[in-house]
Amino acid sequence: MKNSTSLILLALTIVSLTSCYRVMPDPGQESVLVYKPYFFGHGGVDDVPISTGSTWCVFTTDHKEFPITPITITEDFANMIPSDNTPVSFSVYLKCQIQSGKTPELYKNFSADWYEHSLQASFRTMVRDKASAFKMFDLASKREISEQLEKDIFKDILAYAKKLNLPVDLLQVSIGAITPPEQVLTETKNTAAQNQSILTQSARANAELARKQAEINKAIADQAYKNQMGMSVAEYLKLRELEIEKEKVELIKDNKNISIIFGNASPVLPIK
Repeated sequence: MKNSTSLILLALTIVSLTSCYRVMPDPGQESVLVYKPYFFGHGGVDDVPISTGSTWCVFTTDHKEFPITPITITEDFANMIPSDNTPVSFSVYLKCQIQSGKTPELYKNFSADWYEHSLQASFRTMVRDKASAFKMFDLASKREISEQLEKDIFKDILAYAKKLNLPVDLLQVSIGAITPPEQVLTETKNTAAQNQSILTQSARANAELARKQAEINKAIADQAYKNQMGMSVAEYLKLRELEIEKEKVELIKDNKNISIIFGNASPVLPIK
């Protein structure tokens, strides 16, 4: 009988040792132990998380890991309808950090999927409600609107998390680039190109008109000079020829490597 008892105790010891495993959270994590005994003891969540080192647990004990370093949760909004009914797409980022030492409380009251169960729906509703008050081009092009949205959404979600007594610190809300659908971008680019073409053509026409007016003014000035000096057309043309020769000299006087031909290949004929 004594030998039988010893064998039973030995077998139980072996079973106990082989049915245990070690819980070792990674740096920046806490492990929450969840007891699920089959025969003796009580179940539930251990109020003290494992943050460093390791702990041996029996096979009926479960564990959940939670990051206690800052994490960023991304919410994507595709074709959200703003006030002018032109859809936009963008992403919103919620930066948060689970409070160290409170992972058991988080698990017991909000589950391992605490964000999906407690914040996600309200957060997305806040973003949609506030962003939909603006027009598409204002959302897409005015950074000051995005910055104000970030502040307002953060204020609301922070108040909501505190109301829930959620043991998570909300750190920041940021909004990525807000873009309209591809066809709207294409139409905008085409319109911009057409507007630029109109501006270019208008500028070219204005330049031509300015050049025409300059030529008219120059002709008037030449005629006035000729009349004032009592010169004939031939005399005035000869004067202009000499002025052009002078301009050539001015152009090359400081450059020894340039040759220039003076004079006119054909004589200037008098105009009667």
